[in-house]
Amino acid sequence: MNETKRLLKNTGIIAIGNLSAKAISFFLLPLYTAILSTEEYGIIDYIITLSAFSVPFISCLMDEAIFRFLIDSKTDEDKTKIISISMFIVLIGGIVFIIIVTPILYYIEYTYATLLIVFVFSEILSVMLSALLRGIGRTDAFAVYNFLSSVLQIILNVLFIAVFYWGVVGMLSAMIIGRVSVSIVYIYLLKLWRYIKYKAVDRKLTKDMIRYSIPLIPNRVSWLIINLSSRIVIMNILNGSFVGLYAISSKFATAMDMIYGFFYQSWKESSARVVQDDNKDEFYNMVYKYLKRFMYAIVLMITACMPFIFKILIADSFSEAILYVPILLLATYFSNISGFYGGIFTAYKDTKIMGITTIVAAVINLVLMIASIQYGGLYAVSIAALIANFVVYQYRKIKVRKYVILKENKYGILSDWLITGIIFGLFYSMNLNLQILGMILAFVYTFVTNYTVFKIILKKVLKKR
Repeated sequence: MNETKRLLKNTGIIAIGNLSAKAISFFLLPLYTAILSTEEYGIIDYIITLSAFSVPFISCLMDEAIFRFLIDSKTDEDKTKIISISMFIVLIGGIVFIIIVTPILYYIEYTYATLLIVFVFSEILSVMLSALLRGIGRTDAFAVYNFLSSVLQIILNVLFIAVFYWGVVGMLSAMIIGRVSVSIVYIYLLKLWRYIKYKAVDRKLTKDMIRYSIPLIPNRVSWLIINLSSRIVIMNILNGSFVGLYAISSKFATAMDMIYGFFYQSWKESSARVVQDDNKDEFYNMVYKYLKRFMYAIVLMITACMPFIFKILIADSFSEAILYVPILLLATYFSNISGFYGGIFTAYKDTKIMGITTIVAAVINLVLMIASIQYGGLYAVSIAALIANFVVYQYRKIKVRKYVILKENKYGILSDWLITGIIFGLFYSMNLNLQILGMILAFVYTFVTNYTVFKIILKKVLKKR
């Protein structure tokens, strides 16, 4: 299959399978913010972030290894070896986690200790199964898996929060039950136990997989440290209510990251498949050009439309959160493009650079945040995240030249920054007429810069009809 077609097809399948459920979840924000207090929402966000921080250490990021190595596997025997190695490493990590963390959580009498532990294991189960499905080329099954899991979580969220009023416990329980129940069904359908054999654990392959995945842990953890350290610093220097406000601000950046995630899931596969292709430079540059235009348009569109959709989606008690959204969107843009470079690094199995860059970014983020939060509040936190992501973006941009020369349009970059300054200025004016003008400019920019992409999509749609 032509790799461009494969990339578009897989992105489309993943988007269709996830977008509807994610959209419903996003539009349930009015329900969550109406029933949950800012402090309760902050606790939930805190636990989710703690879980995300723990998972890479427990699993040794075997989800990354199982995905990358399954792409190259040719026989059922190869698949059995890869899956068996991954599962045994995760099992050992899980046992160590329970032995170390359980006494600590119960010693400090953390209220949500049991929920946190179970939540962590539900996350590991979900990411491992998702990586396995993508690795064996079942993108369709992966999309359906995530769709069913998300829908079930949404239904249970509404039931537990709006009907039973279980608050923090209800929301976390809904996520756990949604993930685990659908995972059990898929494990049964795949008959996954057939691919798990102790005798299939190959020493050399184990070393290769660990050598590939371990350098990715600093990369994954450093991004999480940027998020987790923000919550910890906000919680301790400001208070839980500010954590809730920041969590709501981050929701819109997360929505943008979700859109990019549909592409990224496919990009990691496509970038690996074309490594030996003579036309790989042309392919990388084409994807790079269109991706940057599309993602930057999303930043400006969400920013410009924010004054009009925020009041509809979010309760008045969270109104201050709107102020930090544009900054976090821009930070997410640089994170997304850094991820694009990361896809090229992982395609060449050069994972060390990813960990190094994000460790530096995490340190920069933490230092800037601690130094300025008392003076700048949540503005300081948002700007620190922006600077940290920009540093990673610039460094990886330089280092990726080792594998491919990505072309840049200097005049295009200047015009992007100019229109960004104008739209951000109109947004922060808090004048309705000026904000409407900003929305019009954003629409025009999006259409002009992405005209070719829209044209291609339109041709595809008309051709199918």
